[in-house]
This record gives sequence, structure tokens and C-alpha cells, in this order.
Amino acid sequence: AVVSTQSTGALEWRYNLGFVDLDLEFEERTISFTVSPLQATIISLFEERERCHAETISTEVGIPLVMARKKLSFWVTNGVLKETAKDIFEVRESAGTTRSRVVEEMDSAMVKIEQIRQEELESYTNFVMGLINQSGQITVERVHKLLSMLIDDSVAGLLTEDEVKAFLDKKVKQKLLCYSSGAYKKHKT
Repeated sequence: AVVSTQSTGALEWRYNLGFVDLDLEFEERTISFTVSPLQATIISLFEERERCHAETISTEVGIPLVMARKKLSFWVTNGVLKETAKDIFEVRESAGTTRSRVVEEMDSAMVKIEQIRQEELESYTNFVMGLINQSGQITVERVHKLLSMLIDDSVAGLLTEDEVKAFLDKKVKQKLLCYSSGAYKKHKT
């Protein structure tokens, strides 16, 4: 969905507005989904080709690579795509895999989602540092609230305070932040 901004006359893309009903037809099966327009756009790229690199999807759709990987992992988790090599995705035409193979692929997809989540959190380091520069210090609860508004949680689930705390504690270990009296502050060098 596209939302118009009246003050500048510019258009702004809203990834999470609306739903698309899809019936995906394969050799042996048809699967129905209700997904976001962005998810529908990504899977439609596989109509003309069986294999695609995550970076190609990122470029063609106009989204960050991290978001493209996350959206692709949704299709892997649902058995529509499979990752044949790092960041190379292929249509899974048949569902004829053994149960252990499906469990293995699901585990792999969950690990990937966690890796994507960590990469996504890392991409917000400058944002968090900016918040601390403005206010002098910030609590886990405040960072959690602000990041929850920014991070798309359609695949990996909701961002937890524990994840934010682990992220901030990692920044303490990297000597970017220090923790004192329940708040994080910029590390003095």
C-alpha cells in the first residue's frame, strides 16, 4: 500500500499495510496463504525463475538485504522455498521429503531467523547511540519500546526486553556503552 504525504507531495511505501491472498501451485500441491504485499511481491519474483539470490531480491524489491533475508526465511519455513547455498533460494516444487529432513530444515530456518534478528539489531546500533547522546542515558525498557516500533516482527516474532538487554550488554562488552544504576550510558574513552 502507498500512503500519500500531503506536505511534500511525496509518496511513501508502507510495507505492512494490506493483505494478499495467494494460491501457490506446485507439481504435487497447492498451498494458500494470506500475506503482506511485500511477501507477495517477493514470492512473485520466483514465477519467472526457479532460483534467486537474496541480494537480487533486495535490489529488485528495493528493501534492505536483512529484510529480504527475513522475508525469504518465511517462505523457507512454510516449505515454499529452500536455501540451496548461502543466500541462494530455490522453489521447492515437491513436498516429498522425509520428516527428519523437514525438521532439519525447520531448525535451520529458525537458526537463520535468529541470525537475521541479531543482524537487524546490530543495524540499530547508531540509532541507540544517538538516543544515548541526546538523553545521556537510557533504560532497557525505553530502548525496547522504541525498537519495537521500528523492527518488523512478521517473521521472527516480537522483540523481547531480554533480546534488547543482551544486545545492550554486548555493546557494554564492546566498550561502546557502560551500565550503571539501571541505565546504559556512553562509554567514556
